[in-house]
Amino acid sequence: MIKIQCSNKQQIDFIYKLLNNSQEQLIFQEFYYFDTVPSTQEFANTLNSDNNTNFPFVVLSESQTGGKGRRGSNWASPKGGIWMSMVFESDLETTELFSLMILTAFIISEAIESKLGVTPQIKWPNDLLIDGKKFAGILMDTEVETDRLTKVTIGIGINSNNDLEETRKQIFDESTKKSSITSLKSVVIDGQEISNFELVSFMLYKYSKLVPRLSSKLFRDELRHLFKRKIEDSSSSLSYRFRTKNKEFAGEIVIVNDDGSILVKNLEDSLSNNLVRIDSVFDASMG
Repeated sequence: MIKIQCSNKQQIDFIYKLLNNSQEQLIFQEFYYFDTVPSTQEFANTLNSDNNTNFPFVVLSESQTGGKGRRGSNWASPKGGIWMSMVFESDLETTELFSLMILTAFIISEAIESKLGVTPQIKWPNDLLIDGKKFAGILMDTEVETDRLTKVTIGIGINSNNDLEETRKQIFDESTKKSSITSLKSVVIDGQEISNFELVSFMLYKYSKLVPRLSSKLFRDELRHLFKRKIEDSSSSLSYRFRTKNKEFAGEIVIVNDDGSILVKNLEDSLSNNLVRIDSVFDASMG
């Protein structure tokens, strides 16, 4: 039996429409949709410890007051965007967290391309851009036992219809505030309203169809190959700055390794042909 908890009838109707709209039965057992929460990721992680929780489940919110980005940064989440977290039970090895990240990036990209006709760029490690401007991010939390993922919480933030000026005001990190961001609404013709329902519906359908396939090594290898090719092909057109223990420098990605780490050319050191290794962020402790 599907469990639904929402703040109002409109949100309940949204969930029922999701369930009835899907081409196939969704795998999600519980749906939560609120007017506002501090963080969908935190709410989802709280539910993980409840013995009555059924997996997988989805948490949506109209806005977040304490949205989380990677490595503890804040994620501005005013009304209008898509702020969503999903929790899956898993038996994958911890090294396969990279596969879940890749899958999520491709699902978001495919949703945008399918519904808007725009092909996003994927910037290493897990940002999604249009015309070089960030519109979406991915966050992952895990529970681990004996080198295996037992639960994975995937957080997705998409600037769809939210006001960009209001979004910038909510960004605490000055370095992030200076970076270029965009919204889906601002890149479509005439600034037409984006259907959050269509995007969420598409993504949940794809997760339902593809997450079970992660048990296949062949499928995981295919994801890695596609991701590596996409990152390497777009690296010369995207601006990267990398930080090592000793220095920060502008660089170009030359090779993406199977574990998500990269080999980078230091564009500020013309005398050296050596490639710099940047370790993967896709391990069981990432957040």
